[in-house]
Parts: sequence; C-alpha cells; structure tokens
Amino acid sequence: MKITAHTPREFVDAIKDLLPPGAAWDWPVGGMGDGMLLGTAAELARVEAAAQNVLDSAIETHRPKTGSWHISEYRRVAVEALGGLTETMPRRPAAIGGHIGDRLWSHAAPGLNFPIDLVRVEHLLGPARVGSRIGDRLWGSRGRYVLRVRYYRSVVNPAVLWEALAAFKQAHVFLWFEDISGVGGNYGQN
Repeated sequence: MKITAHTPREFVDAIKDLLPPGAAWDWPVGGMGDGMLLGTAAELARVEAAAQNVLDSAIETHRPKTGSWHISEYRRVAVEALGGLTETMPRRPAAIGGHIGDRLWSHAAPGLNFPIDLVRVEHLLGPARVGSRIGDRLWGSRGRYVLRVRYYRSVVNPAVLWEALAAFKQAHVFLWFEDISGVGGNYGQN
C-alpha cells in the first residue's frame, strides 16, 4: 500500500480550506498566520512520511506465513524442529516381574523394534458449538483453539518445539505442551 506524500504547502492549502469564510482568515504568505499553519502542516507532513513505514511494517507483520494450517502442517513443523527424531524401542514380551510403564508386547514378537515418534501433535480442540456431542474434547465458548503437543521430556527439548510452533501458529491457536512420560509436567502455555 502506497501513501501519496504531500508537501507542507499542500497541507497549508488543505487547512485553509477548512477555515470559515471571511477576511479574518486571509493571511498573506510568509505572515504570522501563514507561519502558524505552516508549522502545523510541517508536522502533518512528518507524520504522513512516518505512516508509510508503520503501514509497511504492519502489513509485513500480519502477512500469512503459510497458506495452510492443517494439522499435518503443524506436525511437519514439529518434526522438522526436532530434525525428524524418532526413537527405536525394543519390544519385549509381557512377563512376570514387568513394571507398570514398561513397553511390553506380545510373546509372539520378541526382539522386534519399532520407531516411536518423540512428539505427538494432536488435533485442535475447539470451543463448544452447535453439533458438538457429549464426549467431544471441548473448551469454553470464549476459548481459543488448543493444539496439544505431547513429547518425551527425556529426549526432546520443548523450547525448540515451542519456538517453531509459536512462529507457525495462527493467533487464535493456544499451544498446550504435555510431557508424555508424565514426569516433566507441562511446558509454558500461551
């Protein structure tokens, strides 16, 4: 957006057009009355010149960073922030002496490995609306959409995820970080 720049003299002429009719307002160029109007006009010209920078900055700040904020894009941003990290976990058969929280598998699959994503980005949880059902994960009608990010605190630095997702997200999206293992608690929410 380009603002048309005006000279101080053009502002003086515009201000004179706003004055009431009459000889009292007919000031000669270079006189005291013209000097007062020229002082006001110089400030208006200065503000107008600065306004172009303000508008350019506002437009750039609010320019969409992406054309799509689908959940798959949020997941892509999170995985790229971690460098595509996954962890390989061995599958062990459930046996006597196993502990709650052990990753166990059927006795038919001993020694197999499988990749585990170190971060899970779950779909946006929105406010309650017409058509919502009992059992839906909902927030209050005044709430924003919540993007739940679950991660393994022992392997993932949540600050890296936070920085990447906060730069990508839309303004109405609230980031909710949870440690999947449950020992690290929640990382700062916005």
